[in-house]
Amino acid sequence: MFIGIDASHANKLQRTGVEEYCWQVIQELKKIVPSDCRVVLYSNGNLLPELDQLPANWELKILKWPLKKMWSQFPLAYELWKNPPDVYFSPGQLLPFFAPKNSVVMVHDSAFEAYPNVYRFFGRQYLKWMNRLIVKKSKLILTSTEFNKQEMLKFYDSPHCHSDRLKGVEESLSNKIKVIPLACDSKKFNLEKSAGQNIYGKYILSIGRLEEKKNTARIVEAFGLVKKQFSDLKLVLIGKHGACFEKIQRAIDSSEYKKDIILLGFVEADELLTILKNAQVFVFPSLYEGFGIPVLEAMTVGVPVVVSKGGALEEVGKEAVECVDPLDTKDISEKILNLLQDEEYKKQKIALGLERVKQFSWEKTARETYLSL
Repeated sequence: MFIGIDASHANKLQRTGVEEYCWQVIQELKKIVPSDCRVVLYSNGNLLPELDQLPANWELKILKWPLKKMWSQFPLAYELWKNPPDVYFSPGQLLPFFAPKNSVVMVHDSAFEAYPNVYRFFGRQYLKWMNRLIVKKSKLILTSTEFNKQEMLKFYDSPHCHSDRLKGVEESLSNKIKVIPLACDSKKFNLEKSAGQNIYGKYILSIGRLEEKKNTARIVEAFGLVKKQFSDLKLVLIGKHGACFEKIQRAIDSSEYKKDIILLGFVEADELLTILKNAQVFVFPSLYEGFGIPVLEAMTVGVPVVVSKGGALEEVGKEAVECVDPLDTKDISEKILNLLQDEEYKKQKIALGLERVKQFSWEKTARETYLSL
C-alpha cells in the first residue's frame, strides 16, 4: 500500500494544538506502519530534526511553492493528481481540490462556524469551503471528540450520500466521522520529571492564544476577584496575541492588579513544564475548543484544572476537572477559589486527573488512525 501524508503542519518549530497533533501522529505512525507499506511525506521544505528521521520505507517529497498560502491547492494537488497514493492522509484539516478518492482527513474543530467574528472574512470563507470539500470528497473524517462530531453534523449534515457501484451503499455524514482522541507528550510532561525553579511565586496559569475565543479577558476579570482573597497571587498567561487582543489588553490595563498579570508569549516545552508544574491552578474556560491538549498536560503534571462546561473540554476532563459557565466571571472565580481554599478537594481533583490521563496516548491515537486508513 502507498500512503501519502501532508507533513506541512507538523514541520513547524513553534507548534500549538493542530501542529502538535500533526507532529506526534506522524512520529508514532513511523513505529506502526508495516515495512511493506510505502509512505511519502509531502512538505514545502526540508523537515525539521527528528521529523526528518524516516524509516527505510518512508520518503520525503518536497513540493516547492513561492507563496505562503495555497500550497495544498496547487503543488500538493498536482502531485496527488500526478502520482496518487492508495490512501491520502491529511492531519491538518486541509484537502486539495484534486484529492484521491481514498482521502482521510482530521477535522480539529468548527470554531470558525461557531465564532465567525474572531476570524478574518476571507480566512473564514476559505475554512468553510474547505470543510464542505472535506465532507463531500473524503472517504473518512477523523475528529478528536464527540463534541466535534456533533458540531460537524450541526453545520454540515445535509443528507450526504454517495453511490458505490459495487455495493450500492448510501452513507450519512454521521457514519463517515470517526472519533479518535488526542493525547499529550508524556515524555515532556509527567509527574516524575523535575521542574526548574519557580520564579513567579504563587500563581494561576492559562495557556493558549490570547484572544476572544480563549476567553482571556474573563480570565483576567476572574483573577481580579480571586486576588481579593489571595493578595500574594499572580496570573501568568502563556500564548501569542490573537484575534481581538485589544479587548484583552483593555481588561489588563483596567485591572487594579495589572502589575501581577504576567504575559510570557510563546514558551518552549522545557520552560513550559516548569511554569505548568509550579502553578496552583490551570484555568482554561475557553469559549470553544475541539479538544484541549493543555488540559491533559496540566493533569499529567499534577495541577488541578478549571475548564468551561458543556463542550470538548468537559468531555476530555470528565470528573477530573472543575467545570464553569465560561460567560460567568463570578463562577470562574469561585471554582478557582474552591481549589485554592480546600486542599483536600484539590488533592482529589489532582488524583482524578492523574487517572484520567492514563486513557490517552499518542501511540493509541496513531494506531487507531492507521487502522482507519
